Parts: sequence; C-alpha cells; structure tokens
Amino acid sequence: MQSGDNVIANQHETNDFINIWLLLRRNLLVIFLLVVGAVSATAFYMSTIPDQYRSDAQMVLALTETRFSESTGQLETYELNRSSVETELARLRSRDFAEQVADRLGLFDDPSFVRRAPGADSEADEEIHRAAVTDKVLASYSVSRAGESLAISIEGRSTSPVLAAALPNTVIAVYIANERDARVNRLMTSIDNLKRRVGILGEELTQAESNLAEFIREDNLDDEQVVTRLRAEVERRKAQLRIGIERNLPEDEILALQEQLVTSEQELEARTRLELSLLRREREVELLRTRYQTTIDNLTLLETRIGQLEDGTIQVSKARIPVEPYAPSRSLITVLAGLFAMIVGFIIALVREGLDRTVRSENQIFRMTGLSNLGYIARQRRSKMFAGENKAIENLLQSQKSPLAEAARGILTNCIKFQHSKVILITSGLPNEGKSFVSSVLATSAAVDGLNALLIDLDTHRRGATKTFIPDMDEVQLSEIYSDSVTLQHALTTETKGSLDLISAASPTHELSDAASNKLKQLKETLLDQYDIIIVDTPPALVMDEVYRNDILADAVLLVARWGKTPQHALQAAAKRLQSSGFNVLGTILNDVDPKKYRWTTYEGYYGTYDDY
Repeated sequence: MQSGDNVIANQHETNDFINIWLLLRRNLLVIFLLVVGAVSATAFYMSTIPDQYRSDAQMVLALTETRFSESTGQLETYELNRSSVETELARLRSRDFAEQVADRLGLFDDPSFVRRAPGADSEADEEIHRAAVTDKVLASYSVSRAGESLAISIEGRSTSPVLAAALPNTVIAVYIANERDARVNRLMTSIDNLKRRVGILGEELTQAESNLAEFIREDNLDDEQVVTRLRAEVERRKAQLRIGIERNLPEDEILALQEQLVTSEQELEARTRLELSLLRREREVELLRTRYQTTIDNLTLLETRIGQLEDGTIQVSKARIPVEPYAPSRSLITVLAGLFAMIVGFIIALVREGLDRTVRSENQIFRMTGLSNLGYIARQRRSKMFAGENKAIENLLQSQKSPLAEAARGILTNCIKFQHSKVILITSGLPNEGKSFVSSVLATSAAVDGLNALLIDLDTHRRGATKTFIPDMDEVQLSEIYSDSVTLQHALTTETKGSLDLISAASPTHELSDAASNKLKQLKETLLDQYDIIIVDTPPALVMDEVYRNDILADAVLLVARWGKTPQHALQAAAKRLQSSGFNVLGTILNDVDPKKYRWTTYEGYYGTYDDY
C-alpha cells in the first residue's frame, strides 16, 4: 500500500509527463514542418556535394646511408633517427614537394581539378593558378607515421576514385625518385671530392718522395757501409788512445789521439741523426702513400656503387582505386539534421508555450478569474460556415449519449440543480469565442432531456444562435424585447421530449429607465411560467455593453472561452467586469477543445473517447 507522499509524488511525475506530452501534441505541426524542412534542405544540400573517395599506400624509409665525410675524409654510415624522420615528413608536406606531385600528375593543366579564371593569361595569374593547385594537392593527401617506425602512410582523397589512388602512389614515387636523385648527387659529389683529394694526396706523395730521394743523395744515405766504417774508425781511435796511455806517450800525442776520437764520434753521431731523419721521412712518405691508396680504394668503391645503387626507400603497399566513397555520409547527416531539428523544434515549442497567453486549461482559468470551469465543448468538424454547428445539433438530437450531449447535460445540471438558475446568460469576452454555438447546444440539450427551453438571441449584430436553427433569415420573426408581447418561433423540426422556442431580438437593449427594467422583469416572470430553462445569448462583454443592461433577466452568467484562442487577460477582464456589475458568474465553458492536442486536461476530465469529433 502506497503512502500519501508516494501517491503525490507519482501524481506529480504523471502530470509532468502529461504536460510534456501535451506540449508536443500542441506543437506537433511546427516540429513536423521544421523536421521535414531541415531533412529536405539537408538532403538537397547533400545531393549537391560530390562523393569523396580515399585510398592509402605505405613506404618504408631506408635505415642507413653511406656518405663521404669531409671532416674525416672517410666514408661514414648514417642511421635515421627521430629528427631525421620528422624532417622527411616535413619534406613530404612541403609546397615544393606538392608542386612536383602536381607536375607528375599533370594537375596544373587539368581544368577538372582547379578551373582557371577566364581571361587569366598573365604571369601573375599563372602563379595564382599554380598556388591554388598546390594548395588543393596539399589538402588532398595526408602523411602519418605509426609510433617510432620507419613506415610512412600516405592517404589520398579526391572526388575522383582514380585520382584518390594516384595521389598516394605518385607521392611515394616522387619521394623515391627524389631520394634516389639525392643519393646519386651525394655520391657524385663524394666522388668528385675523392678525386680532388686523390690528386692532392698524389701531389703531396710525389713531392715527399722527391724530397726523400734528394735528401738521400745529398747525404749519401743510400751507402749502408758508411756507418760501419765510422763505427770501426771510432773503435780504432779508442784503441790507439788506450795503447798510447798504456805506453805513456807524450801528453801532446795523447791530446791529438783524443781529438781524433772526438772527431770520429761526432761523425758517427751526425750520421746516426741523418739515418733517423731518413726513417722519419720514409714513414711520412709511407703514411701519405697509405692515405693515397685508401682514398683510391674509397673512390673505386663509390664509383662501383654508382652502377649498383638501389632504392633506399621502398613502397610496401600500393594504393588501389576505391570502389565505394567514404564521404559524405548522406543518410547519417540527414538523420542528425532531423534530430537537431527535433531538438530545435522542442526548444521552439517551449518558447511558444512560455510566450503563449491563451486559455488552455481550467487551472489557468481558476488562477486568473477565481472561477471554476463547468465543462468542455469538443471541437466540431467544419466543412463550410455554420455547417459544423448545424451538424452538431443534428447529432445531439440523434444521440443523447454523445460526448457533446454529456458535456451540455453536465453544465445544465450544475446550473439548474446545484445553482438553482433557470435564466442563464451566455457571453464571452471577445467575438468568435463560440458563445452562440454553446447557447444553441445548451438549449437543444435541455429540450432533448425533456425540458421546455427558450433561447433568446440578444446578439443583434451577428444572430449566431438564430442562424443555427433558421439559416434563412427571411423566415426569422424579430421581436422587440421592450414591447408588451414577443414573437416565439419553434426552433426544432425534430420531435423531442421537451420543446425549444426561439426569440430573436430586433434591436439592441439600450434602454436604462426603470420602466424598461420593469418590462424586462415582467418578461422574465412571464417566460418562467412557460419554460423550465431560458438561455440568453448576448454580444461579447468586452465589445458591446448590452450584456450589462440585461442583468434583470439573468439568474446566472456563463463565460465562454475558446481553447487556445482566448487571451488570458481578456477572459480575466470580462470576468471582473461582469462580477463588478453585479452578475452571478457561475463559471466558464472552455469551447472548441481539440481532444487530440488536449487528451488529458486535469484529473477532472479525460477526452480519450472524443476522438470521433
């Protein structure tokens, strides 16, 4: 068993859902037109956009490259690093590279790719055209790299499937060709540098060998017996000096022998230094000879590589012509446009409801006027003017259980049984609220239920109630309300339990004298002796003041408002004026309610069975 709080919460949730549903139902046409318009416009626009195709290809950069180093004079191997790969990616995205791709594909002369401006023949115009083609080529392919790998993916996009496949293949072909040309150029540059270096080293080697030969000739370094003789001479001088000392030769002879020994040792030492210098020069010559030979070997290797040069970068996958376009997704975009239009439509519906100041519910009526709504009159089908009202009266006569009959019976029961009102004045705040139709329905319903009813049409300007029963105005007999007698006309041609008579006023009730009031009072007493209920149809309360001159006739007043049409302020003003004039305003009647848009009103009313109207 639910508690009271739970029941109230559930009612609030249900009411919120109902309010949202009613909001959508009332604005369904606006939302539908907005969605249809958005979907149609989007579909038309998408039909003007050509299909886009894409295809991709992959290439793998060379891991290493051999180059001649100017600093070391040797061939060195360079490995690609992150910065090198990023440099290559930047080169692939450069304008110069895009121009090469455009040249390879012949896009500068292809009018289907970028159309030339008419009469553009100057050099400046040609530059502008080439710039436009280059920009479009750059926008037609993209370059990407997966992680730190050397694999580069090229994606081509175009409205032509053939061009979409040709773009990535051409990008890779141009890059490989450029790389091969660059490698060939670097090799040729290295070969030229090595040739120049061979020449320089050859000259240095020749000069060094010439100097060495001259050095050998000048110092007789090619005679290997010289050193032996000098050493023997030193040993001989030493022996002589030792013998002279042992024999105690004179001092002058000893000194002479010592001088001869010193001279021999100096000659030997000078010869030794020359030989050491010779060895040093020979090593220099040998080093030059080695460098010369190494350079020749490198030159031979590079010249051999020219004929055996292979592509460092290779294409591992080839772009193929796509069969189906990848964009635009017309159905998805159209659906999204429809959903967006629905959201916009819902927002517009909220704005419209927020700005709507017309009467739509009994809660609004009670909040504005303090009056209760006594009944709802469902909208009638209309094929021509007044045909709907006449058809409704015929249906009311034929079916006493129709929704219209039940609504009228409920209003009359409230007025007669609970309010003890027999003379009911029907009015509205503004014209075209349906008060004459409501008056006719109430009067007819009373006659169908067995009451003797009288309908007094005081709306002399339109005579809507009179035309409902007597379409031909030539057959209408007009009456002066202030005369001693009035003319009664039978309003119904169909037999009913009760009767329905009609009095159509000839002129407005404009007299304000006591005599006129007495005549109206006597007329009311006379008519109440003959009829069980009297329905008085008057002009709108805010347009004509005649309604206020008939307060003597009326026991009660019912104020008619048209659902979704009557401004709230007009209904509020009419209720206040009637109440301040001393009228007994029982309540309101909400007329012309659309059951499909107002299926739920409040917990008091449910119009699900009114769909046949």
